[in-house]
Parts: sequence; C-alpha cells; structure tokens
Amino acid sequence: MTSLTSQRRLCADCAMIIPVYFSRGTERSLARNLLRMTLQDTPDYMAWEQVWLVVDGDPSSAELAAELRDELGAYHLLVEPTNRGKLWVIGQGIRAALAANTDSQSFAIRDCDADHALSDLPALLRAAEHLHTATGSTNWLVIGARRSRSRPMGWVRGELEYLLDQVTLEALRYSLAQQGRALPLGLCTSPNQADINSGYKVYGRQLAEYLFSEQTRQLGAISESDYDHFGCETGPVVEALLAGALLAEVPRLTLDGQPTTSFGQYDHTRLYGSILTWLFTRLEIPAEAAAVWFDSHAAHLELNTTAEGRELLGRLRRQSLEAAVRYGLGDAVPVPLPKLPTL
Repeated sequence: MTSLTSQRRLCADCAMIIPVYFSRGTERSLARNLLRMTLQDTPDYMAWEQVWLVVDGDPSSAELAAELRDELGAYHLLVEPTNRGKLWVIGQGIRAALAANTDSQSFAIRDCDADHALSDLPALLRAAEHLHTATGSTNWLVIGARRSRSRPMGWVRGELEYLLDQVTLEALRYSLAQQGRALPLGLCTSPNQADINSGYKVYGRQLAEYLFSEQTRQLGAISESDYDHFGCETGPVVEALLAGALLAEVPRLTLDGQPTTSFGQYDHTRLYGSILTWLFTRLEIPAEAAAVWFDSHAAHLELNTTAEGRELLGRLRRQSLEAAVRYGLGDAVPVPLPKLPTL
C-alpha cells in the first residue's frame, strides 16, 4: 500500500440505505433518539443526497423520519404503504439508489437503531476499494463483523445466530462442491467462520444490481413474506456466494445490549426455522446431510445446557427437516446423532 484514499473520497462513491422500522412497543422518544444518532454524523462522511431511508410500512416511523429530515438534511425518504419486511425495503432503497446514482460503486446498509456506527463505514469502504482495485470488479460483499453475537442480542439469539451461520457455511460448501467450486473464507476475520447475520453490509454495484434488480428470487419452501422478513441477512449472502462474489469482513463496533429490537420479538422457532427451511430447500440439501450438520453444530452450543434450550433446538430441527422431507429431499426426518454420557 503506497497511499490511502481520503475518507471523503471513499464515501463519495457510496450510496447508503437505511431500512426504518420501530416496533410498536418502542417509546417514541427512544425511537427518535436512536434514528437521530444513526443519522446525525452523516455530513462528516457524505452528502445527504447519497442517503436513502426506506420506512417499512409503519406510520410512526415515517413521521419520525420526516421530522428528522426537516431538522438534519434532505435525504431521500421512501415510505412503503404496508410492512413488507427488511429485505424488501433494502431492495427498494438499492433500486432507487441504482436508478439515481450511475457513479456509485458501493451500497452500504445500516440499521436505524444506532448499532451501526457511521465511523466504521470508511474501514468497510477501504476493504471494498481494495477488492475493486484487485479484481477490477464490483462483485463483492463486505460485512461489518461483530466481536460478539450474544452481547448485543442476548444469549439465546447469539447462540441461534452462530448455529445458523455454521449450518449455512456447511450447506454452501456442499452446494459449491457439486459445481467443482470451493467456499472462499480467507478474507473473513475468523478462520472458517463468517458473521453472515450482521446487518452492516456493503454491496458492490455489480452484486447489488444482480441481487436486487436482475435475479429471479429462489424461495425454496417458504413464502415471499417470510423470506423478506426473516431472510434479510442469510439470503443475500448465500445468493452472493453462489454467484461467485467475493466475501470479506472488517471488524466493527456493536452496542453492548440492544435498546430496542424487532427481530427479538419474533418467535425464535418461526424466525430461525424459516431461514433453515429456506437454506435446505433453496440449495436442495439432502435431509440426511442437513441433519448431521445441525446436530454436529448444535451439540457444541451452551444452549443445550438448559431444558428450554434443548426444546427450542428440537423444534428448529423438526421444523426445518420436516420441510426438507416434504420438499422431496428425503424419505423421513433422520434420527438425531447419539450423545455421549460424559464430556
């Protein structure tokens, strides 16, 4: 490295999309403060015209976004008439930014709850710039990786996200191997891991165009609504890697405890079971293989040390594997792997 592009220049080629939705239980003053913290430093990094806020069918969130637009600056504000899910509004924002910005080479996704520090964006964009220079392509995805999953989200969700990420990587290895390809994880922050479910992401233009404008959606055995609500992180990463995109990670800050959460209010079985169902059926994973991966990674979770945790894992296993069998990926749900009585 002989020189560094200035922070302002890095951000000049970036469009930023912020999906906006606060659940009904969130106090208005808290929601306003979190959204303001998300936005307030924007002029130090980029012009307001590079920013798209997309409200996911919530009138109260739309009102807050409009108020802050008057106070802070003239960002683009799109309001969906109904709640369609995070992935849907991300796509709406990216499509609007693609149409308006012919020069933007990267598209950053940040949440509205102040968890994705804007000060981390230059580091993600430096990694993106390096990939662009090294490959001559914008077919890449840079993830802002967290030090911990459980500290910001709580122990149970942290355990389940780790399980989901590990099973996703197993399924991708299997699927790519069928094509004579391998899963490239050398640009991730930890060996043989990836923080797939981190919401802080930067898409290269070529990949953004493919995922959100060109590709026909592959829903497997779940509904489009469930895919848009629950598959907003896993889905694009899987599709990106299938399309030959490079995946890289850069460490980022995360809040030590979330002040509010929408995903945390979903039933865990439905949320994670739907994503696993999509993964197995989208990639046409044999139920036998899916069961082995699930059992192997679930066996090492501390979630297994509580009766409630074991019951939750059992429900996730049944829901996703029964769906795979109904999809024609096996004759019956495989028997779980045996457990040893001692450690």
